[in-house]
Amino acid sequence: MTGRKRNNPDKDDEYIMKRQKNNEAVNRTRQKKRQEETNTTQRVEELRKENAELERKVESLQNELKFLKEMFVAYAAGNKRKNSEAEATGAPGPSRKK
Repeated sequence: MTGRKRNNPDKDDEYIMKRQKNNEAVNRTRQKKRQEETNTTQRVEELRKENAELERKVESLQNELKFLKEMFVAYAAGNKRKNSEAEATGAPGPSRKK
């Protein structure tokens, strides 16, 4: 014990019971904290995986956007060239639908 003397056996039993309950409470608290740390670690890992997947998706969409922009520019340039050639020859150019 911590240097104090106990003369009354009833108080000794009471003290032992209080210590036992306190020890159980401390163990429950520590176990709960370990479980929360485990849950947090798992959640962090899940979020990292999700983030990596989203980054791959963003990269894929950026590549698709770049490709579509290039196609649009090529189409617009080709269409512009056809219109210029048609105007130079006097032939009607491609009609636009409204």
